[in-house]
Parts: sequence; structure tokens; C-alpha cells
Amino acid sequence: MQDAMKLPSFLKFLKPDKSHPLSIDPDEFIPTLWEDDFCQIEIVPCENKEFIITQSQGISDLAEKSKSGLGFSETFERGSMPFPTLSKEIRADYLEYFFSGFELPKAKQIRYETSEIIDCRNGKTKAFGYSNFTIFFEKEDEFAKNIWLSVGLFVSVKQFELIKSVLYSLGEENELVLIDWNSLELTDLRDRRQIDEYLSGHRK
Repeated sequence: MQDAMKLPSFLKFLKPDKSHPLSIDPDEFIPTLWEDDFCQIEIVPCENKEFIITQSQGISDLAEKSKSGLGFSETFERGSMPFPTLSKEIRADYLEYFFSGFELPKAKQIRYETSEIIDCRNGKTKAFGYSNFTIFFEKEDEFAKNIWLSVGLFVSVKQFELIKSVLYSLGEENELVLIDWNSLELTDLRDRRQIDEYLSGHRK
């Protein structure tokens, strides 16, 4: 519950490689990348489940103890995942092929903090999806280092069902879970029911 609880992330955000601004088509899908949202809704190896549960309980306990009229008097420093995404050796070219197979639009560029335009065709950070649902991943060499989401409200049943299929297939093929640090919701992406329950919280 980072946003609601005002508990900052402490994860170091690494800016993607930038190049000269590109020409922008007004109809082009250009996701916005906010530094505060980096890995706030992240997809990680399922081996991290116990660690995530422990961290979530620590955040919840500290938030309860440190409530004040102006927010929270203390912060919680999240630790690094014991099983980083890199350990799965999920190839970046596999992810590009995977998301393209579901016909998710691929971003050519990303708007960083509303003012800078990043060319993500040749950079380390890639993005697929829509204005209300974007999957980002950052690569190191040929493998995915971090995978995270930006999720808004779903207004289309067709899009909702498509995203459910994307997340389930990704989780099933690679044994992954999703942790939303804003709401402290842990979702096993190998379980269709859990995915439906999580995404249903983002439906109009």
C-alpha cells in the first residue's frame, strides 16, 4: 500500500538508456513511466512467495504502529528478492515474441515522468499493452532483469479477458507470481482464479 500509506519504495530506479527525442504520432501508444511506480506491481519467480508474505506482514505491522495524523512516522525498507528474476533466465526476445503473440501493442517509445521521451526500441526497457494496462520489462544482456505493470481501470470485457490470458500463460510457462506492493496483494499467476480476483479490482 505504498500510495495509500505513503511508504516509499527504497528500490533504486535505473533510468533506461535515452536518445534524442523521436517524432511522435498523436495516435501512437506511448506509455508513461513513473519512477515511483517502478516495480510497485512486479512479477517475480514463485520461489519468492514466503519472502513476499513476510515482507508484506512487516509493512502492514509497521504501518499500523506508525499511523499519525499526517500519514506515517516510519518507513519500511523492502529487501531484495532472494530469487531475482534474472535467475529464471527468461530471454528478452522470448518476452517480445510472447507478448506480440497475444497481439499486445508494442511501444516504440516511453514517456518518462511526462517530460522525457525514451526510445525503447534499442534501449533496455520495453513496454507492451495499452494506456490502462502496460507490461514493462528491463533487460540485462539477453535476459529479463525486472518485469512490472502499470494497471488502470478495465472498461472492455474483451481486453479484460485478454490480459487474464496473458498473465496466466506468462505465469504458467515461467512459474511466476505477481505482488502489488500498493495493496499488498499476492497473486499466483499459475492460478486463473487468483488472476481474475486481482484484476476484478480494476474493473469499472
